[in-house]
Amino acid sequence: MTRQLSDGDDSGQILGQSATDKVAFYGDTPIVQAAVAATTTTTATTTALQTDIDAIRTALQNLGLIG
Repeated sequence: MTRQLSDGDDSGQILGQSATDKVAFYGDTPIVQAAVAATTTTTATTTALQTDIDAIRTALQNLGLIG
């Protein structure tokens, strides 16, 4: 049986009330919100952008959203 995370209100749903609330998907261990520093596009280098992408990929893996 499929279940929905909804209360019928069109204002939306929130998972976690703060960055320290733990969340996980697909049976992974819940973790707090990952901090990923953004590189500004005016000073970005390929290496800096790759570092940002790697950090985002790691955060998504840790949440269980990607394998």
